[in-house]
Amino acid sequence: MSERPTAVFGLLVASATALTLAVAGALAALGIASAAALGATIVGALTACIFFVAALDRVPISALLLVVLALASIGAFIRTLWTYRRERHLLTVLPLEVSSDSALTQVADAAGVTVHVTPARHPAAFCFGLLRPRVVVTSGLLERLSPEEKAAVVWHEAEHVRNREPLRCVLARLATNSFFWIPLLRDLLDRFLLVKEIVADQRAVERTSRAALAGALSEVASAPSLATVGAGDFASARIDRLFAPEAALPPLLRCRHVATSAIGAAALTLTFVFPAQLDLSEQTHLQAMLTSLSLHGLPGMVAGLALNGAMLSAFALGWRQISRRRDR
Repeated sequence: MSERPTAVFGLLVASATALTLAVAGALAALGIASAAALGATIVGALTACIFFVAALDRVPISALLLVVLALASIGAFIRTLWTYRRERHLLTVLPLEVSSDSALTQVADAAGVTVHVTPARHPAAFCFGLLRPRVVVTSGLLERLSPEEKAAVVWHEAEHVRNREPLRCVLARLATNSFFWIPLLRDLLDRFLLVKEIVADQRAVERTSRAALAGALSEVASAPSLATVGAGDFASARIDRLFAPEAALPPLLRCRHVATSAIGAAALTLTFVFPAQLDLSEQTHLQAMLTSLSLHGLPGMVAGLALNGAMLSAFALGWRQISRRRDR
């Protein structure tokens, strides 16, 4: 099963759906008004406002865990959508032309796709589009490949188009990122991204040759993207598998991810074993505090959130620069 992309994708989506229903059911039991009041209180506490921090002492631990997990998942879901929208916008402004190469067009017709060429020097090939995937190759890649290598790239991408991989990849990443506190989903995502490429490679090899696909992969290695399915994703691992078809894939699950996921699942289970409830007096207290427009109320929340956002952005920028230096 672990080498069948459809099975891995189905397991990933089913797991995320079960988590969504579990969180939604627990929130429904808590009550919309209580969940909203507690959510705003948690956000306020993140600003280090003493009034909101003190209010958390009045909240049952199960209710606190539930709303924290829900807020984290909602925030991750929105961030993933925003990232996809940004990448998709960059793709829509690419200048695309239908390939005028007769040999390439003939292969594309046989594969049932249309190949678009974009005048970029960086060698790349990918397909994008949720409902109507399109195959795109750069002119820089075409200049480097032999006719058989070009055919291998087209057949590889055609398999992604046939399986609507861009849509499946976006759904899989949304599921994984939304429930980042269950790292086992990340292991399933990594396996899905790898085996879908292996299946597309097999299709390309059947239509061309191992040497042709390996030559194309050596030119088009790239990092996976959210909005595209690229021919160069996981290129090094796939080249190894091309010449050693019986080689085992990396282990599906990682021990630390199993342990962390168990903690996340235990936290969610806690909200069912000890139902999250706020008594009416505490809920009234929270709502009254949240509607206060004092200096230490909403203005303090806004200022605190802005400060925390700036600090997190600075930390992320510094970490990115350190990572780039290490890569060099």
